[in-house]
Amino acid sequence: MRLALATLVVIGLASAAWPLSTQIFPQMTLKGGEAQLVPDTDVTLLFTDVEDQRCPAGVDCFWAGMIRVQLTVSTPTSKQEITLCNQCDNARDLATAGGLTIGLIGLAPSTEDLAKLGREPVLADYELTVNYGPAE
Repeated sequence: MRLALATLVVIGLASAAWPLSTQIFPQMTLKGGEAQLVPDTDVTLLFTDVEDQRCPAGVDCFWAGMIRVQLTVSTPTSKQEITLCNQCDNARDLATAGGLTIGLIGLAPSTEDLAKLGREPVLADYELTVNYGPAE
């Protein structure tokens, strides 16, 4: 009984934790420039822009670098632009829109893989992983 109660308490605490926990909330991966419907909702996410200032390939850095992404969050009755950022003063790694809280999980490909392109990356080269849960 104590173990079951302790498990429920941990789950309750984790569900209130910020940022969104990848173990509790579902994730989805968005390709740059493509819209995708969030499962079991009427919300569509469109990955519209990326500012990738991660540590360049082949360089030893003291910090991982900044990722700032913009999404358009659309419902049948509204459209809203949100910005997610891992290390910004004017944005956070969480945003609420369309009745969901959306969290920044990661950006692919790595800077090493982007360097192999032999050109500057474009939005379509990127994949953004977010997680989502009901807005509180």
